Amino acid sequence: MSGAVLRLVVGALIWGPRMSKAEDKVKKIRDEIIGVTSKRVLLVEGPDDVKAFTQLLNRKRPGWELTWAVVDAGNKKIALEMAALAPDWLALVDRDEWTADEIEIYQTEYVNLFILPRFCLESYLIDPAELWLALPPVQQAKIIDGVAGIENALFANLAAWKRHAALWQVINPLWSGLRALGFKDALLRTTSIPDDNALERTLTKWSELMDVKRILDEVHDTIANMNAQPMTSFLHGSLYAKNFYPQVVHPALDRLLGQKPAEARRISLFKTLPMPEDLDPLWARM
Repeated sequence: MSGAVLRLVVGALIWGPRMSKAEDKVKKIRDEIIGVTSKRVLLVEGPDDVKAFTQLLNRKRPGWELTWAVVDAGNKKIALEMAALAPDWLALVDRDEWTADEIEIYQTEYVNLFILPRFCLESYLIDPAELWLALPPVQQAKIIDGVAGIENALFANLAAWKRHAALWQVINPLWSGLRALGFKDALLRTTSIPDDNALERTLTKWSELMDVKRILDEVHDTIANMNAQPMTSFLHGSLYAKNFYPQVVHPALDRLLGQKPAEARRISLFKTLPMPEDLDPLWARM
């Protein structure tokens, strides 16, 4: 037995099984942030979420930091794992790629989970009407035609963004569908190597899921549905705002209002945006 392996074996015997990343994070938060206090934790996905919800909480509930701590988990997967380990905490995650069925499953499985009502955090920074109300009068005066002026600056390439949103909704479920059909392990196990008949049956199932015409029709139908819905519904629930904000909104505001560092603009907007009514259920749970 090598020295490295021996050290691992001895360490396991002495210290027990190694903690997962989620377990380690939960312990660190309890040791370093909560301590002997009775604070509860609002888990979010990343540091940008911490900054945004700190600003919103400062406005909505002054003094919140006496009873709560906002901590980033690192990503959605770890946030869910931490939520399972700390049921007295509240985990807030983006909805983004989850379907309605997946949302129902996760909300049933995690009683302390709050799923963002919009696509993602940046969805609160892309609505022209909300952006207009976030601007002080001196900045509003710089924009010709008011809200319509912001819309003109943001929506020049809207058809392409709608197509991307449709692709996101249609293509993402294909991966989970393939995995449900056994991709790719169903054909690669050494304990059950398929003959030609079994191989053909499995490949046929995969092929049916990946039917090109069906996928194209679904993309076109999804775009048609987006075109039929109110613009607000599309902006809040379908548009891939994680990219739309930095690629479209921030440069447009630079042109309309003058240049400003991206991080400073984000913080500034979250300080002055109208308080989103769709977050009222979150504040109620806190």
